[in-house]
This record gives sequence, C-alpha cells and structure tokens, in this order.
Amino acid sequence: MTHATVTWLRPPRPPTLADTAALNDIHALLTSSGGNPPDLLVDVAAIVARTGRPMVAVRDIETQLTESAIGWPVARGDAGAPAVTVRQDPAGPGLLVEIATSTPAEFSGLTVTLDGRCLHQPCPPGGDAA
Repeated sequence: MTHATVTWLRPPRPPTLADTAALNDIHALLTSSGGNPPDLLVDVAAIVARTGRPMVAVRDIETQLTESAIGWPVARGDAGAPAVTVRQDPAGPGLLVEIATSTPAEFSGLTVTLDGRCLHQPCPPGGDAA
C-alpha cells in the first residue's frame, strides 16, 4: 500500500493539554457529583479538543485531475464510499457535478450545499458547510 501525501489546509496546532492530564480532567469531571449529561459531554469534548485529537474519525480524501476522452479536464475526489466527479457538461458550457455513494448509510450521511443552500440533508448545525 502506498503512503498518501497529506497537504494541510490549516497546519495542526500543538496540543495545549497532555493525554495524561486530559484523562485526569475527564475522570474528575465524570466522578464529581451532579451534572447534566449533555453538559458533561460538552465539557469532555472541550477537554479532548485541547489535546489536539479529533472527536470523530477523519476520512482520507484523495483527489486527482485527469482528462476526458475528448481532452476536457475532469476532477475526481474519493473519500471512501462517496466519490465526486466534476467536469464540463457534455451537452453545454456548464459544469456537471456527480456524486456517487455505494451504501445507504453513506447516502443518508451525505450533505451537499450550493452557495450556502443545502441541497441534500442532513445539514451541519447552523447550515454552513464545514
């Protein structure tokens, strides 16, 4: 298996909290008396964020630029099960964006926005694309 080249859009910041300190903080938070479960989850998320670790699994996204059979540029993006192709519409001067998913779970978890408007649900909180 080849190693992927990663180009950081935003360079990662150094963690402000060591793993051991984070575990101690989470343990103290969970064993303290009282607390509203949703508030506790927000506090745990804030502690984990200070370690620099992501709260969700991060997908590898691979992109490539190729040409169609008639020499037009075609951009392809692959993020595991969903794949995106962007090319000129063969029937006119506009762009054609094609998104293909391979599982119902990927389809239901896909969010598509255009100019800030959600075209496919579920939308991220606040309606903004990530």
